Amino acid sequence: MPKTRAYIQAAMAKLHPDESREVADGMVYVFRAPESGRGAIAFRSDMDALEIQENTGVEFCSMHPGKMHACGHDGHMATLLALARAVDARRSSLRRDVVLVFQPAEESQGGARRMIEAGAFADLPIQEIYGMHVMPQFPAGRIGIREGAEMAMVGCLDISIEGKASHGALPHQGCDAVGAMAHFISNVQTLIKRRTDTFEPTIFSIGKVRAGDVRNIVADWALMECTTRAYSDEVASQIFALIDDCLKATDLMFGTKSRVLPSTHYPAVINSPAETQKVIRLAGERYLPVEPMTIAEDFSEYQKVFPGAFFFTGVGDETHSAPLHSDTFNFDERALLPALALFTALIDD
Repeated sequence: MPKTRAYIQAAMAKLHPDESREVADGMVYVFRAPESGRGAIAFRSDMDALEIQENTGVEFCSMHPGKMHACGHDGHMATLLALARAVDARRSSLRRDVVLVFQPAEESQGGARRMIEAGAFADLPIQEIYGMHVMPQFPAGRIGIREGAEMAMVGCLDISIEGKASHGALPHQGCDAVGAMAHFISNVQTLIKRRTDTFEPTIFSIGKVRAGDVRNIVADWALMECTTRAYSDEVASQIFALIDDCLKATDLMFGTKSRVLPSTHYPAVINSPAETQKVIRLAGERYLPVEPMTIAEDFSEYQKVFPGAFFFTGVGDETHSAPLHSDTFNFDERALLPALALFTALIDD
């Protein structure tokens, strides 16, 4: 990402922002309105790529082995850079300050939270913030958004189980971490589904397990790498509490010691009413109603601080249908124009 950051800095150096900040590997640029005191509107783009070998075959294919923009963040940055040029060209007519945010580490490392905690937005009078994500499953030219819960909370957690090793022929002399893990996996889903509201989506997925060292020794350790999804902090807290309950019961049965290792999580994307309705109104005929999605976005961290809305820009067409995070993901850059037009309209509204 250092090269990506340097490219953006070079592009912005050709423009005339009134203030620039480099915080927590991200950048913030401020274009001030001629008359101060009217607050600010902010727009955010993520910057990070994915560890995927690109197989699109296009002439602008990634030159870095094992890394590509398979989630469209290059399109997000291009849109924000185009917006920066538009704002710079007519700064004398700005009604309020415009803040552009280029954020690192959206995919897994909580870049939004790091920037906020490092003071990237201190003293900036931000009244509302907007972000967008390209979406190949929506037709090119459409703007998808919903008020309220739009994208799920995600929690990434590791669970360790400590047992006691013994000879495989004498399991009663040990505490079987593999058996405890299997019991937990078999029962935790039932517990969550029977103890949470049936009208509230709850997801707990165990994607990777490891345990033991030798075939004829009762395993004294096990590790599970897991993820959770929910649409509210309350339900997420309930899921975590039920995981703890199931682990305690498992430990009681098997004599093991379990613990949930420090985890990362993003809150749910909850679009505020006024900002959502503004996007819908300005999108006009391009507006596409969308259902809640179980994918996640750390744009939600900004929504904990400022009112804001996050929308989807459709980029799907007959020749561009590969899903996000695919090694063949690509889109027609012209599909970004509606997002740019919407950002500009939000500034003028």
